[in-house]
Amino acid sequence: MTLKPLTLAWRNLMRHKSFTFINLLGLSIGITCCLAITIFIRYETSFDTYHQKASRTYRVVENFKSAEQVEHWNTTAYPLAEALRNDFKEIPLVTQAAGPLHRLFKIEDEDGNVARYEDHALMVDPFYLQVFDFTWLAGNPETALTQPNSVVLTESIALKYFGTAMHEKQSVLGKHILLENKDELTVTGLIADAPHNTGLPYSVLIPYEFFKKNNPYFANNWSGNYQGTTFVTLEKGQSVQDLEQRIATWKKKYLKPEDDRRITYALQPITEAHNDVVYGAGPGSYTMPLKFIYAATGIAFFVLLIACVNFINLSTAQAANRAKEVGIRKVMGSSRFGLVAQFLRENFLLLAFTLVVSLAFTQMALGYINQTLAIIDLHLAMDTQTVLTALVIGAVVMALACFYPALVMSSYKPIEALKSKFSGGAEQGITFRRALIVFQFAIVQIFIIGTIVVAAQMKYFKTKDLGFTTESVVITYLHNREHDETLRDQWLANSAIADVSFASSSPLRSYHARYGTSFRLPHQLEEEGQEAEMKGADVRYLSFYNLTLLAGRNFTTVEDSLKEFIVNEKLIAGLHWTPDQAIGQHLTINEGEGTIVGVVKDFHNESLQDDITPCLLINWKPFLGVANIKIAKNQNMEATLAFIEKTWKARSPDGIYYYDFLDKTLARKYSLQHMVFQGFTAFALLAISIGCLGLYGLLSFMALRKTKEVGIRKVLGASVAQIVGLFSKEFITLLLVAFVIAAPLAAYFMNEWLHDFAYRISLSWWMFALGIGLTVIIMLLTIAYKSIKSALANPVEALRNE
Repeated sequence: MTLKPLTLAWRNLMRHKSFTFINLLGLSIGITCCLAITIFIRYETSFDTYHQKASRTYRVVENFKSAEQVEHWNTTAYPLAEALRNDFKEIPLVTQAAGPLHRLFKIEDEDGNVARYEDHALMVDPFYLQVFDFTWLAGNPETALTQPNSVVLTESIALKYFGTAMHEKQSVLGKHILLENKDELTVTGLIADAPHNTGLPYSVLIPYEFFKKNNPYFANNWSGNYQGTTFVTLEKGQSVQDLEQRIATWKKKYLKPEDDRRITYALQPITEAHNDVVYGAGPGSYTMPLKFIYAATGIAFFVLLIACVNFINLSTAQAANRAKEVGIRKVMGSSRFGLVAQFLRENFLLLAFTLVVSLAFTQMALGYINQTLAIIDLHLAMDTQTVLTALVIGAVVMALACFYPALVMSSYKPIEALKSKFSGGAEQGITFRRALIVFQFAIVQIFIIGTIVVAAQMKYFKTKDLGFTTESVVITYLHNREHDETLRDQWLANSAIADVSFASSSPLRSYHARYGTSFRLPHQLEEEGQEAEMKGADVRYLSFYNLTLLAGRNFTTVEDSLKEFIVNEKLIAGLHWTPDQAIGQHLTINEGEGTIVGVVKDFHNESLQDDITPCLLINWKPFLGVANIKIAKNQNMEATLAFIEKTWKARSPDGIYYYDFLDKTLARKYSLQHMVFQGFTAFALLAISIGCLGLYGLLSFMALRKTKEVGIRKVLGASVAQIVGLFSKEFITLLLVAFVIAAPLAAYFMNEWLHDFAYRISLSWWMFALGIGLTVIIMLLTIAYKSIKSALANPVEALRNE
């Protein structure tokens, strides 16, 4: 008895297969998009929220006031943590971390050597384990990091090095692992792999005391930030503002007077760090700005909304086909409530299938997103909450999209329905459907225009002259520094290698070799110094990267101490010098004093998202740890890379060879923008697809209303083109109305997005013209498919049916 209404609903759905399929596909696309974005938003706003003390834990951040601006740092001086711990007894926990750092680990056993570089070696003090939560598989968390030469491994890292010995977790304890080929560490603990949504990733934990012992300058320097992060955990209800005010007056106890005037500290909740653009995410992580989260939320809402609009259009258009059915049911005694219930059962059954399909689509979409955005190590996955979210979305869709069509279809009067006079008295409904089409067209055009703008900006990133060579440049780290020149000569002996330069990095700022300093004139106070980037460079660096020398000379040798500088235009502009005036001038930096011997034309040492910063090159040998290798044109890249690796390993047999292409490094700088571009493209395609389905729905309704008119026009000699024009005229008008709405909205949103880039394109009329042009083409193709079919129908049949 209870299955009979559902059986009837199923039969009705199967009777109108094309209508059912289109509705199923449209809703599935909309719900899939909404689910995928919801999972993305939940993931990107969940960083570090899983810690039990997360709501009471804060990251100490630093504001540094230079001569020209205030700089914001998410790292702090290493001595800060211990000083806070000693002087602020009311703070329950203070902890710190150094890194994550890029380090070489190796074991030696009867099966040979296993050696790898790990990017996430984190140096932490014992309090770190009390502030943040770890899942311990073996070892004692209270004692694991008390000895300087101990190490705690994550499960995946232990599996890399100890393999089959991992069948029992405890068996890894007491084993030894070699750090940087010199320090033997004893495994004292085994923990589960770090969650992907952590702002300070780790694969290996090493005691901070080990770092302090091996890096005394960094560990005791109050003036510099060297990738160290300080955290405090407060009591419930403890005032953050009061503590910040006390720290503001307390810091002069440790800082030099000039640093005390320039440096202030603030406390930032760790749950906000990942989405904060002022201080940025922690070292080794990436920042997901809140405005992207808000934009994604808006996109999810609008895509779901146009899917519902599409459903309403299709359902109300389909109502015309079912008018006689409604009339017969009413004559047979069916009440309006009973008809609404029947139509709702059909929609509920359709929606149930839609949710199942949407979950399957979502699983596939997440796999594609994770693979596409592997550059930021994204890990999106479905869980129980995803299913609950799908049910909530289903309920919303039922409320938004199902009740109105059911009410429309149940509202026909029996006599008019049996006479097929379903078009009469429906002008308000037609106006409503036109408004929905305008809404769909507007959203589609915003997405299309947005995609065009983002694509143009990405093309600008790829094609703008950066002021240096980027093609066919391979970068690798030097392990055995004693044989640098010999290694260079061996590489250059191969005709496939055009040039080799030793430096600290390429002209583009590198994460692994980023050196900052402060420069000033010798007579100026330290607090008058200005921030600059410092790069190590040898005598071949300028010619290797085609940097233009404006005045002075190149380096003539590599020095064992700091003596000479080559600076960029940006640096001397801050000192109000011309290139010729700068030559011979003395500068004082944090590392010492030297003479300017050359000035180079500005090059983009930052990505195009940021402005060029003051930069100085030094020929100081300790800073030349990176080999820049240029591959000659028309060479076998695979064979050349193999030769480079073989030669490197012959000189550094105990090292781990690693290389990267400069153009790939550059591409990673724009990973977030690339994600925005792919997102816009995907959502534009989705909006277009759903919009076309909605347009098809209204065309179906119009074709039924105009059946008699089309038949008469054909009898009177109207051509197929004229019939197509009959259908197109109204939609061209609706499209123009939608464009008037969409253009200013798209201009506003895209100007806001472009505003974040120091180097950006300008919005141009052709972007909007192309946007509406593409929309017109898509619309005409959709109209042509349906209207030509109506135009080719036999007019006699049309008039007979009327």
